[in-house]
Amino acid sequence: LWFTLVLTVICIIFFSVMLTAYQNADKKLIKNTLTETVEEFACLLESEKRYQLALAGGDTEEIKISEFYDNNVQLMIYTEDGGQAIGLFLYPELDEYPYSEKDAPQKIEISGMNYYYYDEWVKVRHSDDYYIRGLIPAEDSFSGVMEYHGSVLIGFLLLLITAFAGGYWLTGRFLRPVRTISYTADAIRTGGDLTKRIPTTDSEDELDMLAHTINAMFDRIENHFEAEKQFTSNASHELRTPVSVILAQCDYAFDNADNPEEILQALASIQKQGYKMSGMIETLLIFTRMEQKTERYQKQNLNLTELISSICEDFRLIADKNITVTESLEENIMLNGNRELFTLLINNLIQNAIRYGRENGFVRVELKQNANQVCLYVTDNGIGISEKELPHIWERFYRSDKARSSKGLGMGLAL
Repeated sequence: LWFTLVLTVICIIFFSVMLTAYQNADKKLIKNTLTETVEEFACLLESEKRYQLALAGGDTEEIKISEFYDNNVQLMIYTEDGGQAIGLFLYPELDEYPYSEKDAPQKIEISGMNYYYYDEWVKVRHSDDYYIRGLIPAEDSFSGVMEYHGSVLIGFLLLLITAFAGGYWLTGRFLRPVRTISYTADAIRTGGDLTKRIPTTDSEDELDMLAHTINAMFDRIENHFEAEKQFTSNASHELRTPVSVILAQCDYAFDNADNPEEILQALASIQKQGYKMSGMIETLLIFTRMEQKTERYQKQNLNLTELISSICEDFRLIADKNITVTESLEENIMLNGNRELFTLLINNLIQNAIRYGRENGFVRVELKQNANQVCLYVTDNGIGISEKELPHIWERFYRSDKARSSKGLGMGLAL
């Protein structure tokens, strides 16, 4: 509607300007035609003897009345005192107007119609003086011009109708993807089906790009939702096992209350599961604080070389399966960060390498600095991770099949 309204205003302005320009040009053309015709006839009167003889009272039969009508101009020769001498005038009322001394045509109204008349004085040799008056219909009025150019007006109306219909069709076509986006989003909201996606056309226009962006957002939301579902399932599973063990050991202890040795064994098992649950809860609390950013971690300039060297020394003392821990560290590599979190990171990587390492295997730790990056490498020759499981190693509680028989919760890499 707005597009059509603007186009309508433009058409009205253009049509008005066009008609005004046409009317002005027509007015100028009519005046020039009248002036030139009268002046040409004045020259003819001065040179043609037959006109001169006719004016002197001679024979006028040789002069045809049609000679006084040229270029839509009626011509009449008047005597000096204003009487008609010879010519063609369809309107006697014109005789009432005296000779005009103005150099431009004058506008008059006769019988409800507008005309221009123009007078030119002529000196005829050996005769009295005369003046020639020419009469021509004036240009049409604005309404008359509009009637004359009605086809143009109809053309403008057809243009507006076409513009409205075309604009309505184009707008519907342009907004159809928006409606599709809205319907899809509403379907996801009401139905809860995060697998739905907005159809795309690969036209690479703005709306198609928007649809791709929203689909990517839905992909991310679906992945996060699935990850949360998987996390809840895994967390429930991991917590169910130690709780079940604790309850079973409590029942066992009650049944064997008179046997101190068996009660101690049950308590030891309960304590082990309690430590496991405590570690899990502590790790989840760290996750929550980091994700919600409710805890500030103080940063300081760390000497990573010294920190990693100290951690590697500790692991050499406790490494089992006769695994050798070696390091290759560039000296005095400094980095701004939190000591506790970096220690947690490095401990986890080396601990995993040892836990899943082979008998008599190795763990090699490297620290390098490249331009503005610090690179830490922990390499081992342990059981490794299959290609299909690599995308999942950052998920909480995820452990590969080969690692499920060992200790650990599958939280380290995620953290």
